[in-house]
Amino acid sequence: MVKHNHNENNIVAVCSGSKGVGKTWFTAALCQSLSLKKQKVLFFDADGGIENIAWQLGLKQSDLYVKMLKNEITLNNAVTTYSKGKFDVIYADPKKNFLSAYPVGRSQILAMDLKNFSFLYDQVLVDCSETNVQLKNIFLHLADKIILMMESNSTGLTSAYKELEHIKLIYPLAEVFVVVNHVFSKSEGEQTFQTLLEADKQFIGLKPKLLGVINQDGRIRDCVLNKTTLFERYPICQSLTEIGNISKLLIHGDI
Repeated sequence: MVKHNHNENNIVAVCSGSKGVGKTWFTAALCQSLSLKKQKVLFFDADGGIENIAWQLGLKQSDLYVKMLKNEITLNNAVTTYSKGKFDVIYADPKKNFLSAYPVGRSQILAMDLKNFSFLYDQVLVDCSETNVQLKNIFLHLADKIILMMESNSTGLTSAYKELEHIKLIYPLAEVFVVVNHVFSKSEGEQTFQTLLEADKQFIGLKPKLLGVINQDGRIRDCVLNKTTLFERYPICQSLTEIGNISKLLIHGDI
């Protein structure tokens, strides 16, 4: 693979405080949006299975992820190109959590390998585990930027606050950005973020920034069920406009 011009701060970890927030879908959509803006992009599955990116996009079954964990192949050989979205993916079969089945030390080595491998890309987006704290810590600490996905209800606020607490504990200098998903209006999302920000100012001190607000959109669920993306099925919609704005911010650093 030819070395590509890259950004120095190009690893972005996407996390959430709970399941069902839309983290994997959002990460894939952001990858596709970045690739449309002439960025060379890698989606790295740091969860290792269970309805992951392979399940959402209907990618073919592959044993490359397991071979990578067994040191039988390198990261370079584990890459699959999602041709419809024009971005690269390193993924596990969506049957069980492969990373959790291996010693934590193996994941630490994998993270170091990913850091070196990231220089081949403009942007590397890491889909972090919601449930395996040790795995999450490894890949959050690897990242140059962290995107915290949250919802606007009370449960979403509580989960996001706890996630900020956790990030502060393991990575006190983290650069954290928030995306509020599944909202009825932009003002609702902005108000939700302000509530989170006030709590952070009083008790945590990470000073997260609002990266974007994505409205509730039944077309997103339709795309997941049909193993495709919004770009392919609904290329003109408000959700894509917002994701496009987020990708511009990541590229130009105006955040």
